[in-house]
Amino acid sequence: MSFLVVSPWGSTKPILAPSPAQEGQPEGPPGGAPGPCEGGSRCDGCQLQLAEQGRRMDCGHHRCKEAGERACLQCLEDQGKQLLNDLDRQVHHGKVEEAESLPAPSHQRLLLEAVQGAEAARGRLDQRLSEVEAQQKTLQNIVTVLSREMGRRDGARGSADRGSASVLGEAMARILYLEEKVAQQDSLLAIKDVMISSLGAQVQALEQTSYDGHFLWRVPDVGRKLQQALSRQIPAVYSPPFYTSRYGYKLCLKVYLNGDGTGAGTHISLFLVLMRGEYDFRLKWPFRHKVTFTLLDQAGERHISSSFQTADGSSSFQRPVSKCNIASGLPEFFPLCRLHAPEATYIQEDTLAFEALINASL
Repeated sequence: MSFLVVSPWGSTKPILAPSPAQEGQPEGPPGGAPGPCEGGSRCDGCQLQLAEQGRRMDCGHHRCKEAGERACLQCLEDQGKQLLNDLDRQVHHGKVEEAESLPAPSHQRLLLEAVQGAEAARGRLDQRLSEVEAQQKTLQNIVTVLSREMGRRDGARGSADRGSASVLGEAMARILYLEEKVAQQDSLLAIKDVMISSLGAQVQALEQTSYDGHFLWRVPDVGRKLQQALSRQIPAVYSPPFYTSRYGYKLCLKVYLNGDGTGAGTHISLFLVLMRGEYDFRLKWPFRHKVTFTLLDQAGERHISSSFQTADGSSSFQRPVSKCNIASGLPEFFPLCRLHAPEATYIQEDTLAFEALINASL
């Protein structure tokens, strides 16, 4: 069986149905003459097994009842394949001609349009593929350049980071060293401050120390100290030490600005304190000397003096076994009412002045 196909390039060629040899079957009609199909055959359209209701076509293919008398799809497929092969050969040899106006059966026209669409699509695809390949190469070049640049920057950054880490480590070590040195200097400065303070106190004591049994004591800041005495916060004030001679007895004064004992609240109480000295081992004990206390009038001549004689039986004048002995003296040395009288000039610039005289000849 053959069909006449009008080529769109101007050639007319009969297209034959595929032979049994082409389909991999023995030569001769596939199923014999047209008529009912044999049992066990399958429809070449839907591949269902046929019974008596099927038919064998003129081309030898089988058709089911539902397929009816429509054209054999298997034959159309074979014809389409043959047509595509012929078109490829003609295009390859440059024999394609325009034949848009030639009539053709509807199924042949559809095949031709499909072929032309496929060729156009292939061309567009090839062009697009070329564009994509060009863009891909461009992107690959850009990525290569960026990767190289990033690698260079990472290397430089790594070197800089390592350099920065090294510099930072050295700086931290230097800072720690300097902090340690500063702490040492602070400790040394603190020790020096203590030493300076001690030396200052010693110098002040040496300036106020006498070695002839005659001692003059100025008591500053009397108003505050009197308030501390009234509140019993600091009831007594001690003077710097003094000596009866260069290697003699060591003594100091102790004053109660608000009084003590029988003079509490009414008089200034003034006492002598015998202290343990460096040369006590060569002195005579007990301490037997007359003691005279004087409150000095700092703006006139109205000085007030009182004396007492040390007692041999008093523990206050025995050789000291501790830092100092119990104070002994005059609890009612000077009345407070006279100290604060309007005409009194004993307090000058918030300062009182006391004098002690030890008569070593007695």
